[in-house]
Amino acid sequence: MKFHKHISRVGLAAVLLLLLSNPGAADSGFGGGFDGGFEGISLSESVRSMKERSRRDSRTPVPSTPTHSNELNNFWDNLKEHTFDKLCRDAQIALNGNASVPNVAGIGGGIKRYLKPYPLQKVLVAQQDFEAGFGRSLNPMKERIGLVDEIQLKLNVSLGTEKLPISEYGYLRIGISGGMEGTSIVVRPLEGTHYCKHLGKLVELYEMKTVLPINAKRITEMANGEIWKLPMVVRFNIGVSVGARYNDVVTVSVGASETMEKRQMVSLNRLDDNNLRMRLRLDHVTLKTLGSSASTIEIPAGDLGLLKGEDLIAKNVNRTLAREINKLIAFKLGYSHEWVGGQKLLMEFYFNPKKPEHIARLAEFLDGDLSTLREFVKMGLKFDTFVEESNGQSGVGELEQLGTQTGESTGVPPSFVGSDHYDTESDNFNLNIPIIHSLHKTWASSYHRYQSLKNEGVTVHVQQKTRVSSADTINLPFMGTRIRHNSQKDIYVVNRESSDGSVTKPVLLFQKYEGFVRQGDSTAREMIDDVNDVLKYAGMQGNGVNMNNLLPSAEIFPPLPPQYFGYDPEHPQKTYRSAVIAFKLVFSEKAVQDIIFAPAQLIMKSFMNVMRGKEGEIIDKIIDLFTINERGEVGYDRQAVSKRLDVHGFNDGGDWGTNPLGIVKSLASGATEFIKKILSVRKEADWKAQAERLSEVASSGDMRYEDFLKVVIQMVSPSDISSSFYIHTDKRIKGEANVTQTYNIFNNHDNDFDSEISDVIEMRELFANPPVMSD
Repeated sequence: MKFHKHISRVGLAAVLLLLLSNPGAADSGFGGGFDGGFEGISLSESVRSMKERSRRDSRTPVPSTPTHSNELNNFWDNLKEHTFDKLCRDAQIALNGNASVPNVAGIGGGIKRYLKPYPLQKVLVAQQDFEAGFGRSLNPMKERIGLVDEIQLKLNVSLGTEKLPISEYGYLRIGISGGMEGTSIVVRPLEGTHYCKHLGKLVELYEMKTVLPINAKRITEMANGEIWKLPMVVRFNIGVSVGARYNDVVTVSVGASETMEKRQMVSLNRLDDNNLRMRLRLDHVTLKTLGSSASTIEIPAGDLGLLKGEDLIAKNVNRTLAREINKLIAFKLGYSHEWVGGQKLLMEFYFNPKKPEHIARLAEFLDGDLSTLREFVKMGLKFDTFVEESNGQSGVGELEQLGTQTGESTGVPPSFVGSDHYDTESDNFNLNIPIIHSLHKTWASSYHRYQSLKNEGVTVHVQQKTRVSSADTINLPFMGTRIRHNSQKDIYVVNRESSDGSVTKPVLLFQKYEGFVRQGDSTAREMIDDVNDVLKYAGMQGNGVNMNNLLPSAEIFPPLPPQYFGYDPEHPQKTYRSAVIAFKLVFSEKAVQDIIFAPAQLIMKSFMNVMRGKEGEIIDKIIDLFTINERGEVGYDRQAVSKRLDVHGFNDGGDWGTNPLGIVKSLASGATEFIKKILSVRKEADWKAQAERLSEVASSGDMRYEDFLKVVIQMVSPSDISSSFYIHTDKRIKGEANVTQTYNIFNNHDNDFDSEISDVIEMRELFANPPVMSD
């Protein structure tokens, strides 16, 4: 690259200004809060004692090996992004002007270099040690740091934008744009775990590494853990917006747009000495958006007048300062509705770097320069023939043909070939109050059709509902967010279609990710207690709760002694640095059928059992007075209830919200609504409509997500459900050990019904957008 080594001397002062921009590209990942990695985490019991414990009570949560997923890694990255953390971790170099790459025609553009941790992995010690009952510990989770080089490819093309005044105060903007853009991403492992030690690497831009040109020699020289990614996007967009400015301060706009993209990505991942993985990804997507927004005035970078030079450093500092100052003054409020539809293709191949013939064929296939994706794009044209209505056998046939053709070109057969046809509708709400608080919420409904060459041509149909929330408090310019709380809840209803067209009964999966940065111990325990509030109802058939199923929230996040509460300068309330949880709960086919066809009396009893937590005193007195008619409506004898509760109309002195008769009416109404929810699923004759309806009722209304699960989990046998809970903490509290652990609950993994959902989890992971440090 055309950068002289003296940049580390000449531009160092300006570069240090950039380090304060805290873009969050190098957020700490799992274990990010530990210099030097994790301490070894000991299992509380040996495998033998865990098995004995499991036999005594199959529902007791049992620790197991921690596991991670791309989804969880992405959630953690988003949680830590732009947060107030160590300067060395968040440092990056970002130059957005022109830069050239020698010997590669047509490449150049913005440059970004930063440090980032790899996702952590844990490996069990020798299995025979566990079987011998020694209770040995898990190997320590060591943090690995990677150096990331990103170079933008200068391929953008604008077809034109017109901004037409429509009045003294407003404008109408119509734009059509199209073109191609791409990025070269190289991830290289570094020695050691101390970020500040590697800061010197950031300014050594003359050592930037690119994916291109690709040749056998460069591929062979890849280090273990090194990743090359070449994502490219061909985009066409048309949009229209209308806006007006009031008092030269507030801007209000309404707009709509449609974007069509063809995204391609080639990635190489040197897994170890003998394995190099290539993944080819295609994603053809159409995005339609309708939205409105209001915001106060912002300062353009050019109006700051701070640095007038035309060099790259000056331009970037101006831009950074404008962005950070606008955080101080810009209020924003927005809402949008989006529809996204598309199809993804993924092919995976393994090569042996020690076999020259493997690498030669790989380099020949990738073709060395910007024509790398030529044949891959042609595959995408073939891929366009896939349609959502195609039957399973037809789709698998298309995949087999693509896999065979590509395998002939690469010289090795594919280890995986699969597709995901999807469509999603979502509503998005955004609020930003400068410095004080920002909030983002998304409600989404999705359908996915997964196909692959494995599992004898089985097609997996998934109806998905998602609710995402992200809340930031104290957003400091140049320093990032001080306090954050993110959550994501998903309901999946799954059907499997065989190649002969037969379809299985649905399986239900609930999945939740939740995490925080700088929150108190009560908030931390609440994340676990919310899970416990579901687990305690398992199999209870409307009769109280079972406290044997609970996770040890007070052991993981110990509460402060009573004398610590309140204002006490010597004993301030403790605040944890960060933590994240992942909770999964699976209902088998039989469990879902037990829910759908549950008697109305059982549904009402289970509903009232949950409500007993709020109105137990009233419910226990009059539960036998509730009746259900043939339409599923819950009623009661008003006079008998009044007599039993010793109240008459409104004469008890309370308003309608606290009056016992008003509470009874609300309980009957809520139970009726819940019964009708379940009945509406039962009435759907078509399997796809039934699955879609089940996902809808589980995620809507007053009783949704966890509240819905609290009721339905009572109607099933614990032997027909399975659950796991993962937690990772970075407490930074003296005397408190950190926890990185997975708990298996109900311990039904040997019953094989978990396999009903395993392929869904696998496909979702494979087709999720990979985080920076993964392929």
